Amino acid sequence: MEPFKQGKIGDIFFFSFLLFSLFLSYLIFRPFLKLIIISVLITVILYPVQKRLSKYIKNEYLLAFVCTLLVFLFIIVPSIFLIIFITNQTLILYPKFIGLVSQGNLFEYILKNIPFADKFSKYLENIDNTKIIQFEEIIKSYASSIFKFILDQSRMILLNVAVIIVGIFLMLLLIFFLFKDGKKFYYKIYRLIPLSDKDKNFIVYKTYQAIQGVVLGSVLTAIAQSILGFIAYLVAGIEFSIFWAFLTFIASFIPIGGASLVWGPLAIYIFLTGNIIKGILFTLWGIAVISMVDNFIKPWVIGDKTDIHPIVLFFAILGGLNLFGFLGIFLAPIIVVIVDNLLKLYQERYHISE
Repeated sequence: MEPFKQGKIGDIFFFSFLLFSLFLSYLIFRPFLKLIIISVLITVILYPVQKRLSKYIKNEYLLAFVCTLLVFLFIIVPSIFLIIFITNQTLILYPKFIGLVSQGNLFEYILKNIPFADKFSKYLENIDNTKIIQFEEIIKSYASSIFKFILDQSRMILLNVAVIIVGIFLMLLLIFFLFKDGKKFYYKIYRLIPLSDKDKNFIVYKTYQAIQGVVLGSVLTAIAQSILGFIAYLVAGIEFSIFWAFLTFIASFIPIGGASLVWGPLAIYIFLTGNIIKGILFTLWGIAVISMVDNFIKPWVIGDKTDIHPIVLFFAILGGLNLFGFLGIFLAPIIVVIVDNLLKLYQERYHISE
């Protein structure tokens, strides 16, 4: 057989076998994929902390242990307590909601409890009752779905205690070795990328910036908005303030609407209950403080690390939620930023003018 043909057949065999082996490896690690991704994100985000601690702790095992302990104390433990508390709040709030929607006419029940309802009664008489019933059913369906989703997710987490404990142990173990040997893993992957050092450095640097900026910036913004929201809900006398603050934290990741998707309806509720002054103050706090903090934290943390249009991020996050679950909130923006940077690299490599 000619050497050329032997080389071609060898290449085909090699790459086929390589792809098959990679596919089998994917199947092996697939059950732990989310755990691995979360561990990598945490390690990358806390790399500056590890780097600073390395000035004082020279032993690599002790340094990795201290960093892992910080993750456990300041990320995992608070998350566990938050999940337990939110589950408890949902268990209390859900029956009240069911009791409300189980009444004969939800729309009429709400109107009876609104001080200004009598002023609108003459307009409401002209509304088709079938449309009111349809509107009620939509509200019941969507609200019930949200409560059931939170309740089901919380129950699933708390009932599978053994699985959660094992998962936390595996995550901490992985995080420990990522802190200890992360650079070795990084250089091994770096050498395998078939690009010039300039292009590889561009991709790696931009990816690191995306993880640091997008994830850290989004998380810090969500934490700030949930705390500021909690203060507003507590002062306004809204029940289950921590529950609504948690929903504010989740809504903060949505590019369009964000935290206003939670505090906005609550402001309407305050107005409808007759507290005009309180409603105005609450709305001003929501606009000028809760939503405005987004314009300070993200530019400070993210800066020019990403320049993706909000509508692109909006659909990316929705698709990420569908594909990865809650983890998609963080992964989707990172993937979009990486694709954007790869397109920039493509434009530069092949001299494509804008």
